Amino acid sequence: MQSTIVGDFRKYQSKSFQEFIFESNKGKQVAFVNSIVEAVNKFSD
Repeated sequence: MQSTIVGDFRKYQSKSFQEFIFESNKGKQVAFVNSIVEAVNKFSD
């Protein structure tokens, strides 16, 4: 099952959280994106 979390994550300055987002986006299970359009595109491949 794939999950996408949509939001503006730039306001969270935690380095560990930013690294978590980066690593999550490299995989195929969970993605953090900025818009619904990006969410659809992420898993439509």
